[in-house]
Amino acid sequence: MNRSLTLLSALLLTATLQGCGDDSKPAKAEAPEAASTAAAATPAGDSCSGHVLEKALPPTKAIYGYPYLSRECGYDDATIVYGKADGSQHLVVTLTDTGLPAPGADQQGEAARQYLAAQAKLRDTTARNVSLLNQARQAALQNGTAAQFGGEQYLPVIDSTRMGDPLAISVPGPDDKAGESSLTGLIKGRYVLNMTSPDKPNGGTAQSLRELFVPISEQMALTKLP
Repeated sequence: MNRSLTLLSALLLTATLQGCGDDSKPAKAEAPEAASTAAAATPAGDSCSGHVLEKALPPTKAIYGYPYLSRECGYDDATIVYGKADGSQHLVVTLTDTGLPAPGADQQGEAARQYLAAQAKLRDTTARNVSLLNQARQAALQNGTAAQFGGEQYLPVIDSTRMGDPLAISVPGPDDKAGESSLTGLIKGRYVLNMTSPDKPNGGTAQSLRELFVPISEQMALTKLP
């Protein structure tokens, strides 16, 4: 989950508390750190060929106006990149499996315990962030503070997968030209799905990014994941 999502959550909660007349410190959505990171560029050969997550990835072809660029898979994650080589379009989809055993033969050692703890934290933080963004949206609307963020159209929106897993879409405010929009969700209580893009179609409103991110998620065979 990117830094802009965390900052947006904090700002939304600040406005929520101001609207309620509460001077206490706002809670922040904690940005999860994946246990492993996939690079954007695919190395020689396809590291996703035969990978357990490959079947759930969106297609390796142009999708909703975004040309396919590359993909790469690691031990517990898969990343696929769409856009244009000149950077005028860019969209990254990452799927992380937090339910795998720790890599290596020693499943009882400290390294294994740390790995499993990091994966559990990633699951919990993702679910908490989705819930937090939903609550922050509702509170901002009820308290009349949505205008501070550019209006209702820039507040987070909640959608879901076809299996019913909630997905949160957040976007930067209209004056934030460098911020990224994101989609995040916990799939089947195990897989963390993230999408990020700096692009701002139709003014970069939450609904515009919803119309980009959610159809891509529907192109993913998430029901095939164990």
